[in-house]
Amino acid sequence: MQGMQRALSAYGQAAETLAPLRQIVLLYDGAIRRIKEARQAIELRRVNERHTAIEKAGAIVDALHAALDHERGGEIAMQLDRIYTYVSFRLQRVNLDNDPAICDELVARLSELRASWAQIADVSGAASQPGRLPATPGRAVDAGTTVTI
Repeated sequence: MQGMQRALSAYGQAAETLAPLRQIVLLYDGAIRRIKEARQAIELRRVNERHTAIEKAGAIVDALHAALDHERGGEIAMQLDRIYTYVSFRLQRVNLDNDPAICDELVARLSELRASWAQIADVSGAASQPGRLPATPGRAVDAGTTVTI
């Protein structure tokens, strides 16, 4: 229980101090890390660990997906919607097929997206206000939104 409280406190502090674009990059980092954990669990034949890692990666992708603003995000939001839907489907296939190749595919795909968001954050100087997470232009998620990574 104490560990959970410390984690929530750390996430709250990050939401208050990190620029929104950096928060997005960290969410991608978390999803990628969990998928890599799932791949390792497949290799070690640890079904429960694989399942847990995939569920956590899925929660992150679902949060990114839910935060899309289709009204203001335009074509970018539509493309991200398709990508997040595809990634969610493929995450389910990892649990069904126990296939490490799917993990590799998803890590590559999410790493490309992560690199794009990191580049945007670097170019913009990540000057946005801490505490708000824009998923697409003009859209933000409250800092109180919890995503386990």
